[in-house]
Amino acid sequence: MSKMLDAILPPMPAFLDMISAQAEILAKCMANAVDCLTDPDPIRFQTMADIETKAKELRSRHLDKLSDSFSTPIDRSDLLQAINTLEIPVESMVEAIEEMRALNVTSDNYCLEMAVVLRESAAALQRGYGKLASKPGQADPDALMAMKCPTSVDLVYRKALGKLFNIEEEVKNIRSREEEAHIAAFIHTVDILKRREAYRHLRNISGKMGDAASVLHTIVVQIG
Repeated sequence: MSKMLDAILPPMPAFLDMISAQAEILAKCMANAVDCLTDPDPIRFQTMADIETKAKELRSRHLDKLSDSFSTPIDRSDLLQAINTLEIPVESMVEAIEEMRALNVTSDNYCLEMAVVLRESAAALQRGYGKLASKPGQADPDALMAMKCPTSVDLVYRKALGKLFNIEEEVKNIRSREEEAHIAAFIHTVDILKRREAYRHLRNISGKMGDAASVLHTIVVQIG
């Protein structure tokens, strides 16, 4: 009878463990991003690419299992959102790091500060998702901590823009160069645009981290 039931209704996959594994990959990605911004070693960039590949593989595998599964431990739509929102920030961070390399934008204290916030938020998500299978009621503080990520990053972003567009000192330097002033002004303008793009990427990732945290909070409310 048991075999017949298993044939008709296959055992439910361990979805909570699966999304916990995705949260672990996300945490590794954000931790490695801080390392890349601190010390741009080519090996670290390759590690980022490997992490992204793993994150995409897990997402694809978990979506297939969700599609084939008859039953789920929590609402199917929440599982779908968890699977997706835990992968998206990984992809976005890899894109941000690659674009900074392509534009030859070196990291500064503001980039690093935003990346550290993202790393700590990812660590909170990892802790929270890791608790769902055994003690889901204790996961909400981690979700709430991660939900602060967009606000915390936005504060750094605004400070960064304030510094970036405070050009009075640079104007004085340019004026003193006379013949090369127009060239220096052009170079500085391009540098501003490139660095603002880097800041914007990191800020956008924080919103995606907030989405992942909101999904975790919804799941905790449902099963906690």
